[in-house]
Amino acid sequence: MKRPGPENPPDAQDVYSQLAPFVREYVYEKKWEALTGVQEAAVRAVLHGKGQVLIASGTASGKTEAAFFPVLSLLARNPPASVGVLYIGPLKALINDQFERLGPLFNRGGIPVLRWHGDIPGEHKKKFLGAPGGVLQITPESLEALLLKRPGKLIPLFGDLRFVIIDEVHAFMGSDRGAQILCQIGRIEEAAGIRIRRIGLSATLGDYGEALRWLALGTGGETVLVREEGRKQRVRLRLDYFNREDPREGEAYYRELYGQCRGKRCIIFTNSRLEAEETVARLREMAGHYHEDDVFYVHHGSVSAALREEAEGELREREGPVVIAATATLELGIDIGSLDRVIQIGPPPGVSRLVQRLGRSGRRTGRAEIYFACPEDAREGPAADPLRAIPWSLLKTIAVIELYLKEKWMEGAPVKPLPYSLLCHQTLSFLSARGESSPRDLARRVLSLPPFAGIPPEDYRELLRRLITLDYLEKTEGGGLIIGLEGEKIVNHYSFYSVFPDEEAYRVTQGGKELGKIHFIPPEGTNLVLGGRYWQVRGFDLRGREILVIPGEEGGERVWRGSRGETHSRIVERMREILAAGEPYPYLSETARFRLDEGRDRARELKLTEDYFVPVVPGGFFFIPWLGSRAMRTLAALFRHREIRKRLGMRSCSREKEPVFRIGSGLPIPEFRNRLAGIIDQGIPPDAVSGDIPLTDKYDYLLPPALLGKQYAANMLDMGELAARFGGVVS
Repeated sequence: MKRPGPENPPDAQDVYSQLAPFVREYVYEKKWEALTGVQEAAVRAVLHGKGQVLIASGTASGKTEAAFFPVLSLLARNPPASVGVLYIGPLKALINDQFERLGPLFNRGGIPVLRWHGDIPGEHKKKFLGAPGGVLQITPESLEALLLKRPGKLIPLFGDLRFVIIDEVHAFMGSDRGAQILCQIGRIEEAAGIRIRRIGLSATLGDYGEALRWLALGTGGETVLVREEGRKQRVRLRLDYFNREDPREGEAYYRELYGQCRGKRCIIFTNSRLEAEETVARLREMAGHYHEDDVFYVHHGSVSAALREEAEGELREREGPVVIAATATLELGIDIGSLDRVIQIGPPPGVSRLVQRLGRSGRRTGRAEIYFACPEDAREGPAADPLRAIPWSLLKTIAVIELYLKEKWMEGAPVKPLPYSLLCHQTLSFLSARGESSPRDLARRVLSLPPFAGIPPEDYRELLRRLITLDYLEKTEGGGLIIGLEGEKIVNHYSFYSVFPDEEAYRVTQGGKELGKIHFIPPEGTNLVLGGRYWQVRGFDLRGREILVIPGEEGGERVWRGSRGETHSRIVERMREILAAGEPYPYLSETARFRLDEGRDRARELKLTEDYFVPVVPGGFFFIPWLGSRAMRTLAALFRHREIRKRLGMRSCSREKEPVFRIGSGLPIPEFRNRLAGIIDQGIPPDAVSGDIPLTDKYDYLLPPALLGKQYAANMLDMGELAARFGGVVS
C-alpha cells in the first residue's frame, strides 16, 4: 500500500480519508505506512456509531491514537462550546506522558489541551477556566476537586462535552476509584443535561464482556468492542529461588540480582515499597563495591514527585544502563523507552499484573525478557511444622506463569455490588457542591448514579440517619440536609478527593529537600530506607508533619509494609496441580527445581494434594481448601462464629498460610467434614459478619454496623465457591 499523505489521499472508502486533514498530516509526518488495524476499526466505531467503544489491543499498538484520531476529527468538524473531550488517566505521570506525546497532534489541529492535576500551576488552570475548550486531561482525584470546588463552572466547562476517554480501564474496574469515575460522569451529565459517549482503552483484560458492561454501566446503550491481539510476544524467562534465611544465599541473591541488571535497562518490580527500597539500597552498595556507576532509582507512591520524575526521565532519555525498582507505579503505559529486561521479585500479584509488567519489555523487538527471583526469608513456623517444606511463594510464581503461558488466562475485576463507603463519599461531595437538598431529592440524585443501582432506598435512609447522628450531615429547620461540622472537616481537606484508603503521611526531609513520605513516626536515632538510600532520623516537626533526617547506614527501622492482596482461586488450584505433578518446567533454575522437588516429596508423604484434610496430631489437622482470598475469608468468618465453632467441636483455629487453616477439634475428620458441608449449605449466618469487621474501604468507619457487615459480606466474601467445593452433606 502506498503511504497515505496530504497529496496522496487513499480511496474515499478508506477510513483514512474520513479523518480531519490535520490528523492525516500528522500520520504522514510520522511516516506511518498505514493506520493499524485497531485504529481503522476504532475510526469506524467512533465516527459511525452512537454508543460506547472499548479499544482493547496489545501494548504499543496505537490505542491512544485510535481514540483521539476520530474524536478530534469530529471536534474539528463541529467545534464544541466547552471542553469537548475529557481524558481520565490513573496516574499523573501517564497524563504527562500522553500530553507530551500527543502535543504535536493537538497543536497541528489548533485544539487546546490542558493537563489538570496537583503538579500543574494554578495560573494555567485559571487561564483555561476563562476559556475552556478542546481536551482536558485529568485524574479522578482532580476531577472530584473540580466538581466539588467549582460547581458554578460545570456548565461553562462541560456543557458541550462529547466524549470521555478512560485510559487503562483495567486499572479502574472493580475498584471504588473506577466507580468514582462513573459517578463523576453521571454528575456532569445530570448537571449539564447531556449524554457523554465513553471510550475505554486497555491492553490487559481477562474478560472483555465484563469490561464492556462496566464501560456502559448506566447508559442503556450499545457498546462496541474494538479488539486486536497485536503481534505475538515471544517470552524468554527464568525463575530462580533463594533461601534468604541462609546468609550465604542472601548474599548470592543480591549478587544474582546485580548480575541480571548489570549494564542493562531494567525495571525491577516488587510487591512492597520496603522491597523496592531495600533492593536499590543493596544494589547501590554493590555498585560502589565494584567501582561502577550508580544507575539505580526507586519509584513508588510515597517517593516524592520530583524523584519519580527523575527516574522516569533517566529511563526514557538516558542512553546506557538504567535500573528502577518499582511497585505498581510503573505497570501502566508510561513511555519509558526500550527495556532490556523486566525483573520480578516474589510472586506476581496475579496473572493480569504479570501481563502488564511483562508488557514493559520487548516493545520494539517483540521479544520480552523477564527474570523471576523468588526469595524465601524463612520457612514459616517451627522446624517440626509438617508444611515447612512446602514452597508456597515458589508455587504461586509458577502457577501465575503457567496460567499465562499455557492458557492466556487472566483474572476478571472484583465485584463490589454494595459500595456503601463510596456512597458516603459521593453524598458528602454532592451536598458540599450543591448546598442544601431535601432527603428525597438527595436520594433520587445520588442513588441514580450507576454504581449505586443495587442499594435499597431503606439502606440509604439508614446511612443518612447515621451521618446526621455523627454530625457529618445536619438537618435544617426546613427539613433539608446540609454538610455538618464533622463533614466540613473532611470535605475541606485535600485527602477527600481520593476514594482509596490513605494514611497519615509525614514528609521526610534532608536539609529542606523532601525525599518522600512515610506513614508512621520512626523512633529518633533509628535508620530508615527511602529513595534507595539509608537515612538516620534526627528530629521531628509534628505540627508541620515533617521528619528530619541525615544520611545514615544500613540497619534500623524499615518503613514500607506491603499487603498480600487478592489471590484468585484459579491460581491456588493451579498451585495444587503443580505440587501434585512431576513436570520439571524448563525455566526453573537448579535451586528452584530442587526446592520444588523437595516440596513435592513432602506433599506426597503427607498426601497433601489427595485430600483437603491432613492430620498432624490427635485432635488436630490442617484444612487446605485450595481456594482464593475471598473463599478463605468466608471460611474464616464461619470459623469465628461461636455457634459454628461449637457445632464443629473447634478448640482452636489459626490461619497458617494463604491457603491453610490449622484446626484443633474434638471431632474426627469425617464428621468435621460432614458438619462443615451442612453449615455451608445453610449459608452465612447474619451475625457471622458482625463485630470485628475489617475496615477495607476509606469511609467504612462512618457506616452503621449493620451496613458495614452487609457490605463486607457482599463485596469481600464468596459463599458460592465454598458451596461448589464443600457443600452437600455426606450421608
